[in-house]
Amino acid sequence: MVTWVRKNQISIDIRKLVICHWKRGSSERKISEIVNVSKYTVHNIISKYKKTKSVKNIPRTGRPRCFTEREEKWIVRKVTCNPKTSAVKLTLKAQQRFNKSTNPETVRNILRKYNFHGRVARRKPFISKEHPSARLEFAKSYIKKPPEFWNSVLFVDESKYNVFGSDGKQMVLRKPNSELEMKNLTPSVKPGGGSQMVWGCMSAVDVRNLHFIDGMMDKYMYLDILKQNLQQSAEKMGILPHYKLYQDNDPNNNAHICRLWALYHCP
Repeated sequence: MVTWVRKNQISIDIRKLVICHWKRGSSERKISEIVNVSKYTVHNIISKYKKTKSVKNIPRTGRPRCFTEREEKWIVRKVTCNPKTSAVKLTLKAQQRFNKSTNPETVRNILRKYNFHGRVARRKPFISKEHPSARLEFAKSYIKKPPEFWNSVLFVDESKYNVFGSDGKQMVLRKPNSELEMKNLTPSVKPGGGSQMVWGCMSAVDVRNLHFIDGMMDKYMYLDILKQNLQQSAEKMGILPHYKLYQDNDPNNNAHICRLWALYHCP
């Protein structure tokens, strides 16, 4: 039976023939003339046989790795510092640093090996590190309030809605259960002009007036919204005159004229 091998490789039959003549005591030069291959090839076949006791190719584990373990950890450190980078950018940086040309899919395989996966970044308000502790203290101060207290609270807020499309998605490379870490979040700021915004109010009792905002809202427009909708909504909900107004710290909400109006018109 003839054993087929890859091109430019000596067949198994010829290798066996070389070993057979070598065991009979023939010299490498004589074997080279008999099997019609170079003396250098004969020497390599015999040397390999002495080490492995076989003329067959030793099975390989696969294609050799492109990056060493140290280089892989360098790639992981880059992602840890900046999860919003991409595999393409990492490939270019690795090529510049290690002088190795590779495919971005190789970098993705390395990241998956270390449990990093591409995910859409969660959106969160653009807040500083001091804000979470302040919000926690605020929540603790209200956690034991009775239901009667919350029945009289009127919450107001604005939200932006896109009629067509979206604001886009930001991908991050992160580990599982790390979506809420600061570096894995996409900051969101208060919307500006050119987008459709809606003001609304709600309480534990009911949901009431909606006000559509055209253009960019400023403190004067926000004050007009409060004048037109706040008392009317509270009356429809049946929480007038003892309701409590709760709103966020938007610059328009905290404007002096708005706070002054709320001081004299809200219980």
